[in-house]
Amino acid sequence: MKERNESLDCLKGIAILLVMFGHVQVHNHMTDPYLYDVIKSIQMPMFFLISGYLAGTGKKIANLEQYRKKIGRRTVSYLFPFFSWLVVQHMAYVPQALHTVLFQLDYGLWFLMALFLFTVLCYTAQLLEAVTEKEIAFWAVWLTGCCVILVSYLAGVTFLSPSILIIYLPYYTVAYFVGRHREFVETYAPASMQRWIAGLCAVVFLVMVVMLDLVTVTGIGMLGVQTAASFLGCFWLIRMVLDWKAGELKRKLSKLGTYTLEIYVIHYQFATVLNPDKTAYAFWSVEGLLYAAAAFVAMSVITAALIYIIDCVKPLRFLLFGKSEKRSGMENRST
Repeated sequence: MKERNESLDCLKGIAILLVMFGHVQVHNHMTDPYLYDVIKSIQMPMFFLISGYLAGTGKKIANLEQYRKKIGRRTVSYLFPFFSWLVVQHMAYVPQALHTVLFQLDYGLWFLMALFLFTVLCYTAQLLEAVTEKEIAFWAVWLTGCCVILVSYLAGVTFLSPSILIIYLPYYTVAYFVGRHREFVETYAPASMQRWIAGLCAVVFLVMVVMLDLVTVTGIGMLGVQTAASFLGCFWLIRMVLDWKAGELKRKLSKLGTYTLEIYVIHYQFATVLNPDKTAYAFWSVEGLLYAAAAFVAMSVITAALIYIIDCVKPLRFLLFGKSEKRSGMENRST
């Protein structure tokens, strides 16, 4: 259990590093057709895979009282930072910003809202399963919720951005099933087989990165291709980390993985701190690579300093990170 948790946190650490470097590229207009495709294909799908897996392996809702308590905790953990940072960033026009973000989640910290909605749907499905004592009840509620999101997307609804939710539902769904039925997976796909599959996945994924555009969604067909690429890339990375023996680097990445929420809500605001004049750099050039490295370091230092300061002030920690207790030791959270 200890090593499995360390591997999950290590995956989160790698994913948040990809998010950070991806934002250095995006905010400085330095995206390229290869590296950024890799980053975009893995970063956020990995977080939803981990979240779904933890939901599948974790303790399930048994009664209405547990349901209320867990929803309450997730509201604090996810929605407090989501709305608090919106106010901090748009103090002069909060009502307009609030309206915008509710119809365009990527205007704000969309991952927190998306994960909250998936979690509420998951807990609701678990509650019905507890009442009926049948797993099919869970999947009936879950798949109904997925269909509602899909229909909303196809109908052009923009409230809570179904266009974003529909992209990440497959990762959460598959990972939940795997987490819940680990014995089934281990029986029919043992580790030795998974290693061979992961190697093949890596090759196919890299070919797709070179041959296709894995960033721009141009329709349902291309979304399916990009989703397949993300599953291939994420599976390869997951298998690699699971086979990675414990060591200093893995421990450091695992520790970093316990700070993903704090890093996520802060870092991108400082991606251009070294480029106030908005100078355009070609990424694959000596100057571009040096600037990207310097921007990443500067952003990381400022982010770490702000996390430390906020963590020391309880009201700020509660509002901006959704946490009542000061950080101590490692924890394995879904974010």
